[in-house]
Amino acid sequence: MKKIGTKQIVPLCIIAVCVVFLITGLQKFGFWNAKQKSPTAAFVPSIICVLLIVICVITIISSLKESGKAVYHRQEFLMIGTAVAIIAGIYLIGMLPTLAIFTVLWLKVLEKAPWKTTIIILVIVMAIVIGVFVLWLGVRFPQGMLYEMIFKH
Repeated sequence: MKKIGTKQIVPLCIIAVCVVFLITGLQKFGFWNAKQKSPTAAFVPSIICVLLIVICVITIISSLKESGKAVYHRQEFLMIGTAVAIIAGIYLIGMLPTLAIFTVLWLKVLEKAPWKTTIIILVIVMAIVIGVFVLWLGVRFPQGMLYEMIFKH
């Protein structure tokens, strides 16, 4: 029998997170609003969760056919650290401020873009996110713990 390692554990963890998000989203919002004939807030996240589950199952199956240990590179840990930082940022300060900070940091630190380019891209990204998702589609982004502490009392 093949030994279980990180090639299988990581996709299994992703599947577990997706299942939790899928169940929570569908129970809280549903998938489709029949009265308004429109998608609910869980529509896109549900589709993404299902696709991630399928991809993870395929990854697990293909990893069982491979031999040898998993090899990790520095860039992969950068992506994992970035994901953890984004999740922590969303929890603490909310999604929109985290998106703005992430965009600036990514462009300045990793891409080494000049300030003019960074600001132009930040304005475009925030205009698209706020214009399309917040104003047009009415997506409610997480506000964060700090927002809740300041404005909900």
